[in-house]
Amino acid sequence: MAYENLDAFIEELDAEELIGKGKEKVLDALRIIYIGQEKEETIGIPHGDVDTIFENENSRLLDMDMIYTVDHTGIWDFGYRCTERGSLVGSEIVKKIIEDSESDIRKFLDRMPPKMVSYWFQYSFEKTDSGHYSSRVPMHSFKYIVTKVFDSVDILDIAERVRKGIISLDMAVKTFDGKITVLAPEFGEFMEQYLVDLGSGANAYGTYQTLIDFADRRGFSTRGELLERLDRQGYTEDELEDLINEMADLGITSKYLAQPISTDDDFEDEDEDEDIKELRDEIIGERAISFAEDRPFRVYDRDGYDAYLKEMLLEPFKEELLKAE
Repeated sequence: MAYENLDAFIEELDAEELIGKGKEKVLDALRIIYIGQEKEETIGIPHGDVDTIFENENSRLLDMDMIYTVDHTGIWDFGYRCTERGSLVGSEIVKKIIEDSESDIRKFLDRMPPKMVSYWFQYSFEKTDSGHYSSRVPMHSFKYIVTKVFDSVDILDIAERVRKGIISLDMAVKTFDGKITVLAPEFGEFMEQYLVDLGSGANAYGTYQTLIDFADRRGFSTRGELLERLDRQGYTEDELEDLINEMADLGITSKYLAQPISTDDDFEDEDEDEDIKELRDEIIGERAISFAEDRPFRVYDRDGYDAYLKEMLLEPFKEELLKAE
């Protein structure tokens, strides 16, 4: 593969009699700034993240119009971004590293559980407007799910090994005091070709969180809202009914009521089955506390409910993630 922009830049460095480690250090500084830009219309990578190692190299890149500074009024005085040409060269640097090191990259990733790597990539990062992949994601991200919900040291340890390995392979950088990891756009594209199908278990967390939020009346509380949210996770009402009835047998919830509950306090159906009527009254509870929404089940043991959902929805998926095949 030809690297016209990179080759031309190297010729300029050679013309300045910059050879050996000096030249490599300039190229490495440009690579880090290119990857660490993270997204458009920002300061780029904070100067504090690169000046301690590459201060002289950054000055040279500024003089050669490969990077520029963006002032900041926060923690950092300024950051670095690549100019248009700097981005072209930075991109080719990363592409060349991938080309030269593809075998090593694949060997490294092949030592990790494939579903685990795929899940980590898809839920730890979001693609930004510049094509970079940033770990600056919402609270309900990979790390939050693993630590707060899965409670799995094994998954977190593997994810950390993958993250550190990718950084050591020059495909990613740490920024903002190491709290954010940014992947090069080119490596993100490489990873997308490497991903495997996670199967239906990929929605396990969404299903779990929906059922937890429903029990806690967090943002929604009716049957229709519940079924709509579960449908987005690929979870059917039949599956929900089976799950709730299993918990009912353990005294965690009521039985599942498949028939909608009328919001009319005077509702009465003479032909209604006595068991259904009793279940409907049980789920509605005391009218005095105004819990007459159309809810298909009632939770009696909140801790048991959480534990059972984790066991039935999350544990099987966790086992899938850790499989070596």
